[in-house]
Parts: sequence; C-alpha cells; structure tokens
Amino acid sequence: MVKITNIFGDVYSGQAGKAGVFAKWKGRQYRRKYVIPANPQSIMQQKVRGWFKNAVDTWHLYTSLQRLAYSYLATGLVMSGFNLYVSRRQKAGDVTEKIPITPECGIKQIASESLPKTEDFGDGSATEFPLGFPPAAIGSIVEDQLEASQTQDVVVHDLMGDVMIPWDIVDTKGITGTGAVIAEGDKLLIDYHSAGRIIEKEVLYTVPAEGVKIPKITAIADALRTARFPIDKGTVKVYIEDAAASPSTVYQLESMDVLN
Repeated sequence: MVKITNIFGDVYSGQAGKAGVFAKWKGRQYRRKYVIPANPQSIMQQKVRGWFKNAVDTWHLYTSLQRLAYSYLATGLVMSGFNLYVSRRQKAGDVTEKIPITPECGIKQIASESLPKTEDFGDGSATEFPLGFPPAAIGSIVEDQLEASQTQDVVVHDLMGDVMIPWDIVDTKGITGTGAVIAEGDKLLIDYHSAGRIIEKEVLYTVPAEGVKIPKITAIADALRTARFPIDKGTVKVYIEDAAASPSTVYQLESMDVLN
C-alpha cells in the first residue's frame, strides 16, 4: 500500500500493488519496478552468491589484527573494512590473482642504528658458525599500564600459543596467595580468541595425584600450548579451577599476553 504525505507536495512511499515501489534516495523520490525476490537459479547467479559466501567465510577466519588492517584501508571510504574486503572479493570473481591479499602479521624490529658486520666462516668444515655482534637494539617487551600487578602468574605468546609459567603456582589465587593450596584435580584454564573463534575454559594443565603445585615453565620446549593459534592480542584470560571446593570454583590469575 502506498502512503502519501502532503508537506508542500505529495510524498509517496511503499508498494503500489505489483505495479511499482515508491521510495527515496538521498532526499529524492523515485519509483522502481516491482521485482519478486528469487533464490539464485542460473549458474552465474549461483557463482555470485558463492563469491559473497567465500568472502564472508574468509573474513571470519581473520584475526582482529588482520581485520584492523582492512579497517585502516577503508578509513577514507564510506564503508567498513568488512564491506571493503567483500567488495574486492566479489569484484575479483574467479580470478585468483585479483583476490585480496591476506594481511601479514609478524614482529617488526626497531633499532636506533644499523651495525654491519662481516664474518669469515672458513671452509665449512666446522660445525658451529657464531654470528658475531648482535643488532644494536631489538626492542623490549613492556608491561601494559593497565595491568593490576607487575608480577604475572602466566605469560602467553600470541603467535604460537605458548604458555609460560615464571614460577611455581602453589595457591588457587596465584600470586595474591589468599586462596587454597593447589591439590590433585585442580586445573589451569584459559579463555582466548583465535581466527574468529571464541574459546572458553580450555584445559592447559591438570594437577596429578599428590600434586601440590603447577610447576614453573621457562623453556619454550616445555611450554604448555593452546589448541589453536595465533591468539588475538588482548583476549587472554587465565584461571585456576579449585576442584576441592563444593561446588568447584574458578579464580582468575594475573596474566599477560605478548606478540611473540
């Protein structure tokens, strides 16, 4: 049904049976033909629908950092990073070479100056080749100013999901020391986001029989690891589940995640 508003002239809106549709675009009235929506039937219609689905599926696999890269690209456009990516993906169609490039994530080395060094490694008969001088500066990991404490129970490496424990955890509340003593059956749990997935209460470690602590882990080779990685920066929360409590109780620990 067409709605008519008279404000110094007739303004039409709505559908006039199957004869047409009245609407406004940027303040201007227009009338278009009535079209019955239909599911894609032809091969080309199905391909276009498939391109859109592939674009959305790929976007959901991106990490928050990769999505942020497209948001920066769309800053000067009247669209979001998601719409920019979907638009480019659909315009590429079946041409693989034109599909939008997946943003790369990595570690950027920042130094105050370069330090060239030439080494003579001999004829290759030796088994070790020292690299000589290290770079002038590689940068350092600094603590977030929003952290509640400078002492952390757990440190999580985002890129590979490595979980390090600087020292033995002997209390269910970690460094605060106001909980119960760690006992058999207590669990170390973690929440995080990875590739569009939200993982909650994943079990990293279960205290064995006669255990009284969660042992410290300082070597990468011995690190606990998450089931999925890379981890989205800032999404990590680590807990201890006190199995002896009735009902079982979960306490959040002091933790930090680093892009490493």
